[in-house]
Order: sequence, then C-alpha cells, then structure tokens
Amino acid sequence: MKDEEENIHPEEENTEHTENNSEDNSIDDNQEDELSEEIIEVDAKNFEGQHFYENDENPEDTITKVTGMYKDWFLDYASYVILERAVPAIEDGFKPVQRRIMHSLKELDDGRYNKVANVVGHTMQYHPHGDASIGDAMVQIGQRELLIDCQGNWGNILTGDSAAASRYIEARLSKFALEVLYLSLIHI
Repeated sequence: MKDEEENIHPEEENTEHTENNSEDNSIDDNQEDELSEEIIEVDAKNFEGQHFYENDENPEDTITKVTGMYKDWFLDYASYVILERAVPAIEDGFKPVQRRIMHSLKELDDGRYNKVANVVGHTMQYHPHGDASIGDAMVQIGQRELLIDCQGNWGNILTGDSAAASRYIEARLSKFALEVLYLSLIHI
C-alpha cells in the first residue's frame, strides 16, 4: 500500500485537479455571461464630455456627462491664479488688485486725502475678494511712498511694524502717480 502511494505521480494529481477546475470554470463562465447581460458597464473615458442623452426636439434639454472634466480643472484654476492674480503684469507692473486700487484712487481723487476704508469699499466693486486683501495690498503700495501719498501710521517695511486700521489712515494719489499713470489727465 505504501508503494502504491509512492507511485502516484504529481502530474496525475494535477490532471485530476485541473479536470475539477475546468468544471468549476465552466460554471463561472456561465455565471459571468448571465451577469454581463444584467449589468451594463459604461466606460467613462469613451463618454467623457459627450452627450449621453440627446433630445432632438428640444436641444436645450440635452444632458452632458461631466465625468472626467474635473480632473483638469484644478490645474487650470491654479495656473489662472498664478498668472492672473499673483504675478504682476508686464505692461504696468501691477497685480490686478493693485491696478483696481489705483483706479479707485483716481476715481475718488479730488485733491483731498481719503480714508483707506472708503477707498477699500470703493475698490470692492471691482475686486470682490474681501476687504482685508485690498487693504493689505494698498498698505504695501503706500509703504513704498511712490504712487500713494500717505497720512497716518502706515507701518514700516524695515522694522516689520504693521499699519494702523484702515479707518485711521488716509491716502491720495501722489503727484508722481498722476504724472506717470495718468499723463493725459494732468495739466502742467
């Protein structure tokens, strides 16, 4: 009996085992066919951005699948922020918020000093990103003492002192800014 057990070759065991597996596989194949008929899988790459329901009578009711569109949105938005908001323009050296502040100062210019809080409020109609960012940008322009004529505690870049609240400080366009930025509007 021991000799009979030793005479069993591993190849024979594998063939018996594979015969059983082939029967199991045939059952699995049948089940997969049934499941594939019941479940319809949609490949998102093939339908990305296409219309999956079109109403020929009323094209306004067409539904567009947005799967996959969001993948590139973050990169597009990040590029927009860097190029349009954070990097100064080559034409005038201003960031958009700074350009809007200077425009607001020109509109409010009557020769008198204006409270920075009023200038910030006026700028918000052009720059809807909050008053703190506008106020900080205006203080940065004013601390250079080139384009904005400042009155009050505007802080100091060298010592790191911050400016007083915007309701306490005042500003107007400097004579240099009027000559350089708005050349055609000044009479000599």
